[in-house]
Amino acid sequence: MISAVASALALSALAATAGPCDLLDRAAAAKLLGAAVTQMDPSGPEPDEDTGASRSTCVYMAGQRMLVVIRLDFPSAAAASEMTTTELQGERLTAENATVKEETGAGDKAWLVRTPKALEYIVLKGSTVLTLALGGVPTPLDAYEAQLRTDGKAAAAKL
Repeated sequence: MISAVASALALSALAATAGPCDLLDRAAAAKLLGAAVTQMDPSGPEPDEDTGASRSTCVYMAGQRMLVVIRLDFPSAAAASEMTTTELQGERLTAENATVKEETGAGDKAWLVRTPKALEYIVLKGSTVLTLALGGVPTPLDAYEAQLRTDGKAAAAKL
């Protein structure tokens, strides 16, 4: 009886966890992409081999424009923080000619990451890392920063 109750509670907790498509709706994605969403593909949760987290994604497409919402759930806040710090100082950023700016107002920490062709808003909140990655949009990318930041903060508030 106790194991049945524990199983029911665990399933209930999983059902209550907001997936990445729940964190940002189609209308918000369309506003950020500057065009109607023509395709929306959720995936996960599934193990992320690179980080050890549980990974869920939602990909919004509008022609060549793409917005990817990624939710990584780690076993602990320490693991999430360590991975985020490592990733934001890693070789990937150097290879992509990225700049990282720490932000305030969302989660425990937040960053705006900019490459020549894409923007990412990353939020660390407890044991969860949320990323909104925007690419394929017309330049200049500066025009998308405020909306990406607003959407990232709103999505993080739902975690």
